[in-house]
Amino acid sequence: MTTTWTNGYQTEVNYTYGYYRDLSPNFQKFCLLLNGIESPDFQENQTHCELGFGQGVSINIHAASNIANFYGTDFNPAHAAHANQLAEQSKTEHYFYDDSFEELLNRHDLPMFDSISLHGIWSWISYENQHIILKFIRKFLKPNGIVYISYNCVTGWAANMPIRELFHSHFKFNSKSTNPLQKVNEALNFSENLLQQNPIFAQRNPNAVQKVADLKQQNPNYLIHEYLNQDWQCFSFQQVVRILDEIKLSYAGSTDLNTHLDNINLSEQHQAFLNAIEHPIFKEQCRDYFANTQFRRDLFIRGKNNLTPLQAQEKLRNTAFVLLTAKEQLPTNINGLLGTFNLIEEIYLPIGEMFAERNYEAITIAELEQGLKQLNYAQILNALVILCHLGLAQPCQNLAPNDQVLQRCHKLNHYLLSQASFHQNYGALISPLTGIGIPTEHFHQLFYRAHFIDGLNTATDFAYYVQDVIHQLGWLVLDKKGNAVADKNESLTIIQEKAQYFIDSKKLHIAKQLRLFE
Repeated sequence: MTTTWTNGYQTEVNYTYGYYRDLSPNFQKFCLLLNGIESPDFQENQTHCELGFGQGVSINIHAASNIANFYGTDFNPAHAAHANQLAEQSKTEHYFYDDSFEELLNRHDLPMFDSISLHGIWSWISYENQHIILKFIRKFLKPNGIVYISYNCVTGWAANMPIRELFHSHFKFNSKSTNPLQKVNEALNFSENLLQQNPIFAQRNPNAVQKVADLKQQNPNYLIHEYLNQDWQCFSFQQVVRILDEIKLSYAGSTDLNTHLDNINLSEQHQAFLNAIEHPIFKEQCRDYFANTQFRRDLFIRGKNNLTPLQAQEKLRNTAFVLLTAKEQLPTNINGLLGTFNLIEEIYLPIGEMFAERNYEAITIAELEQGLKQLNYAQILNALVILCHLGLAQPCQNLAPNDQVLQRCHKLNHYLLSQASFHQNYGALISPLTGIGIPTEHFHQLFYRAHFIDGLNTATDFAYYVQDVIHQLGWLVLDKKGNAVADKNESLTIIQEKAQYFIDSKKLHIAKQLRLFE
């Protein structure tokens, strides 16, 4: 591996194919609205930019489902090639480059942007590249434009930073292999062996052993990009606020909806302590200590305009939501930092029933209030935020997408389903209603394809269809205990049970309401 164009970033192994809703303009607007902050309404001439888009899955999902134009770069040419390939499948107009950040900064054909997003970039690039990104934002972000930035937070990483250093140092200096994936395994095994010697560091940091054990369960490709770059830094929240303040950006909230769920994450004593802190930035900084935050996902805005509480309520009341699963499959509890909490049946049951009665079409908070007189605005909003946090609901951006957007989404969804015969890289489909990727596991992609493309309808038909696909891939189904099942009949039974649950979850009907397919 050379360092002429990589700047110390790992390029020997390509990055994973993850989808991140934090990068969705619609999801960002929703998070801002929850914080009472005004943002531009969606317009056809809006432009958005993603810096370091990886394999380009997120930027393609958002570009296909929006009427705006999307620009982005990833200096790894293999990643840029894949991103452009996806865009060609959907026939989406796109501007995806393999420029370095400096090359992108010096382009003369870029517009001003309504949003600039960088996920998993800031902590893994050099100081020089961070400075270039700041210049890029200062030059190309519109007034009232949004910046999304995620980074490793020093509060939650402090105890484990030495583990990363050990892991990285072995990878760089002591590995005997030339294969990067093998080098990862060697570094993990060495780190584990060192800690098993019970050095004083391990005695005083008992969680270190568990941290290495957790790393061994991660995708090696992810570990290479997450931990083994030349540059790897952690930041405190106030450091990032100070840096971005220099380019006229103000903190506007987080895309982590968990930050709105204090009752399951902070004790009453902790909430009272934080609420007594007057300065909002210092309060947010202190919150990281209570949550032991490892990774922050922050929104900043150039020219923050706060809505009054009534203005924010009006906009939220007029926001439509979709439910992504049948009411019977809604959870009865939620996990927080303080433990597991029951979801109040008197709130979630009627909300689920109203979605079912309306055939799972999109419903606004105002409509829910009108139809559920026993529930107030705050209860409904809190329930929908929790369901969005759990990935079981999404806010909508457009209930009547135009034909061009529909066609792009349908084309890309069909392509993603076709690829499920060869791998399970993609974990999301596209809804033009929400502009946010719909999480979709591999079996569900095959079930969708069996129904919407090949016309099958029953769980038995789905099971034979999927069994044929995984047989050609040479894969085996896992039983409930996680054991591989070689027996064909037992495998069919397991897949059929999954297919029946999929059908019972109303996934096919909800997919039609989400306009996932023609």
